[in-house]
Amino acid sequence: MTQESGSAGGAAFTPRDLDERKVIATELEDTLFVEASAGTGKTTSLVQRVVNLVVRGRTTMDRIAAITFTELAAAELRDRVRQELEEAAADPSRPEGDRELCRQGVSDLDHANIRTLHSFAGQLLHERPLEAGLPPGFDTSDEVVAGLAFDEAWEEWLEVNLSSDSPIRESVSLLLTQGVTLDHIKGLAGELHDNYADLRDPGQGLEPLAAGAARTALEEQWPEVERLLEFCKVGDDDRLYHLAGLRSVTVEALRHADAGTFQYYRQLSRLLPMNNSRLGNQKNWNTDPVSGGNACPALREALLTLHEAVTAELDAGIRYALLELVGSLIRFVLEYARRRRLEGRAEFQDLLVWARDLLRDNIEVRDYFRGRFSHILIDESQDTDPIQAEIAMFLAEEVVDGTPDEERPVSWDNITPAKGKLFVVGDPKQSIYSFRRADVEQMLHLRDRMETGGGRTVNLVQNFRSQEPVVAWVNYLFGQWMTPGDDEPAGQQGHAGYRDMVGRWEADTDSAVGPGVWFLG
Repeated sequence: MTQESGSAGGAAFTPRDLDERKVIATELEDTLFVEASAGTGKTTSLVQRVVNLVVRGRTTMDRIAAITFTELAAAELRDRVRQELEEAAADPSRPEGDRELCRQGVSDLDHANIRTLHSFAGQLLHERPLEAGLPPGFDTSDEVVAGLAFDEAWEEWLEVNLSSDSPIRESVSLLLTQGVTLDHIKGLAGELHDNYADLRDPGQGLEPLAAGAARTALEEQWPEVERLLEFCKVGDDDRLYHLAGLRSVTVEALRHADAGTFQYYRQLSRLLPMNNSRLGNQKNWNTDPVSGGNACPALREALLTLHEAVTAELDAGIRYALLELVGSLIRFVLEYARRRRLEGRAEFQDLLVWARDLLRDNIEVRDYFRGRFSHILIDESQDTDPIQAEIAMFLAEEVVDGTPDEERPVSWDNITPAKGKLFVVGDPKQSIYSFRRADVEQMLHLRDRMETGGGRTVNLVQNFRSQEPVVAWVNYLFGQWMTPGDDEPAGQQGHAGYRDMVGRWEADTDSAVGPGVWFLG
């Protein structure tokens, strides 16, 4: 059994944030960013705003774009809007004019854009495919088909770049000798592919890497190593002597390798390690007459100097090889995306990227859709790709009459949204879907941009889902975990901050202590 906290004698429950909820429902001319914790009824607030936009004659359902996270959430949002409109249309206490608007809203609902972000982006592209550089009637591949197509493209890249005439074959070969595997390289290609919208073509090659410093150091200093080896009394029975003797063979092979080639770096790799302070027993070594000291520590010091020179050049070679590999992979994924566009074969991420590019680069198309949609409402904004913010801001752009096209912003964070056109609901603390490129910093940046353009942030804190002991424990725990550092203000530098929720339900119990939350571990 539970009872409503703060209620008595059956009185209606009043949420702690009632004023904020009234703002959402009634201040329809305001641009709002709503931060709402779990269980605070944020979707309900969005539904109320949609219904009121229709009831008050501010717009019609076919001119509203309501974007949410999943197909299931979109279907639920559509059903809830329909239910609210039908109830309002049947409410005899409402003026007949309002009821007629509600009936028209129900009729228009089949034309309403209540969709997932990917579905909405796809619709924009299907309406203006030629301007997006797409063939009409292009297809969208599901994740399985897209994965198989990527695997096929990857095999083609692999075949070309492991061939003898590939410009990066030696770099790939070097990396493979350093513990990198083909699976690692494919995984990197996959990550670049998933984030190709953030990439730029690196050009066709790097400046040649200066090589040969380590070989020069060896040519100059190895004779000293060989001289010191003569003072060992036990030969290979001393481990330091044995190590240096083995390296002598590689030093000789290095003389015949062209500097900067795979074979050169492979020989450098075989020289390592060249020092070990635990190797060598001074009892096994005679005094070096040149230094007047035992030859063992002198040899260790000489090998350490050469070890550092070899390591430095090998590391430079590996970095160069990585840069060559990454550059090649970037060119691969960008070319693969270009090919998909020409063939009219979109993946889910393409829908977002191509829709963003269309709105960014084609002012005529941007204005067409700006006029098409009077209001943009986004639910669960913390869960999806940051490109969502770009698409929303381009559609919500405020344009001063007479502004030349060339002066219109091409970066979303230079856009001021038209007053009341953009409404965003989400919770930065729940931005956890990194596999969907969800980014808390981008969400906070969107909030700040909306505020800069005259909007405001509304916070919903009344929890309707959990009992007070649970809410109190969550506040206690996350209030500590999500507190920014001394030099990191809440809500800045990628920190979501934490705002206490307010519990609605108290447990109905005779216990003097009341229920609690057990913390194990």
